[in-house]
This record gives sequence, C-alpha cells and structure tokens, in this order.
Amino acid sequence: MSQKNSGPEPTFRVPLALRVGGAFMALAVALLVFTVVAVFSDGWMAPYVVTPRFLAILVAAMILGAFATIRRDQAASRTQVIALIIALALVILTRFFPNEGIYVMAQYWLAMYAVAAFLSGLVIRRALIPKV
Repeated sequence: MSQKNSGPEPTFRVPLALRVGGAFMALAVALLVFTVVAVFSDGWMAPYVVTPRFLAILVAAMILGAFATIRRDQAASRTQVIALIIALALVILTRFFPNEGIYVMAQYWLAMYAVAAFLSGLVIRRALIPKV
C-alpha cells in the first residue's frame, strides 16, 4: 500500500550567487552578440554608440540570466515566470525607446566588457563550490 506524505514537499531555492552569476553570464553573451553584430555591420574598430535601447536589452538579458536557472525536477515558480515576462516586455518596449546616443565608445570595449562579465560570473559561481 502506498502512504501519502503528510508533510509539504521540500522546495529548492536557487542560491543568490547562482542567480547573480547567471546574470553576469547572460550579460557576457549579450555583449558578445552585440560585438559580433557591430563588427559585421560597421567594420572593425568603428565607434560604437550606446543607446537606451542597447542598455535596456542588456538589463533584459541580465534578468533572463538570473531567473532562467531551474533544475530538471523543479517546476517554474511564479517569480521566475514574472521575471521572464518582465524581460520580454522590456525587449518589446525597446522599440519605443529613443535611439539617440548616450555616449560613444570604441568597439573593442564591448568585447572587453563581455570578458569581464564572463570572468565575474565564473568567480561568483565558483564561490558556491564547497571548499574541501
């Protein structure tokens, strides 16, 4: 005979360091994609204009990276679904943001920021590994 478990099922909470590390990893990927697109569309070493659209898409990528982390046996939580809807809405709303430049930087800075974000994500995630 089967017994019913009277206690609540244990819930797994994703550690904050894993969420922040995921956000930095997603930021690195987004910056790398922007770098590749800028190199192919404008050529190498062309100045890159940072716009509000660009910054909003980076924020949406960070939200996606922070809340897309789940386990296979874990159902998506309400918080994750709401965060992903916010990220999607932010990407859609960027069409209505002004496209005027905030500042101009050299194109290689995009790649350097991507590497810095990737290394930051690795260091933060590495902090979760128990010390032996």
